[in-house]
Amino acid sequence: MSVVIPALNEERHVGSLLSDVFGQTRRVKEVIVVDAGSEDGTVGVVRRFPGAVLLAGSPPVAAGRNLGGRRAREDVLVFLDADVRLPGSFFEGLLEEFESRRLDVACPRYEPYGSTPAIRGVHAFFNLLFKSFEKLLPSGAGHCIAVRREVFQRSSGFDPTLKFDDIELVRRLAKNSRFGIVAERVYVSDRRYREHGVPKMLLRYLLMSLFFALGKYRWANRIEYEFGRHD
Repeated sequence: MSVVIPALNEERHVGSLLSDVFGQTRRVKEVIVVDAGSEDGTVGVVRRFPGAVLLAGSPPVAAGRNLGGRRAREDVLVFLDADVRLPGSFFEGLLEEFESRRLDVACPRYEPYGSTPAIRGVHAFFNLLFKSFEKLLPSGAGHCIAVRREVFQRSSGFDPTLKFDDIELVRRLAKNSRFGIVAERVYVSDRRYREHGVPKMLLRYLLMSLFFALGKYRWANRIEYEFGRHD
């Protein structure tokens, strides 16, 4: 398994994720961090982990994902956002279900860590939505996407012209591959909800879900949603 982590100004989070990655019950053979020109201490934090390969990339986040994905050499690629946290047996459970169900592309459940009941409720709603429609409208987020390397290499990768390149990739690859939502969970940051408020973010995600259901990914480019920029 190869882990690919795009990062931009993630000094406060990437070290915790790398600790989780290297502390897994199933050892990871390759960890690639693609820094998109961070202006904080992200690079210094990554260099504290000798097992991590650091690549110099550039925005947008899709470019970093593609750079790491093309460089990766193991059979299964796992793309992670730099601000997620992993349970200690996450990779073991993910790969076990990935192989037993003969999946080519998979996403886990996304749950906020250290958050409020309202924010946890929003995530529970979308997890249920993703699982219910995994065959009809395969969906997932860049927090965590697992894909067979051969499937990724045959594709054009993440689309750098889209803000939401993650869900577009899942939808595109799932057309000719086996996709599934697995039982494992990753813990995601709730910082967008805290910065903008739960009602506003819920409405924003519902609007984006409508665009994605219609296949209008470029419409979502008009929605205010910047990566690497947080209060």
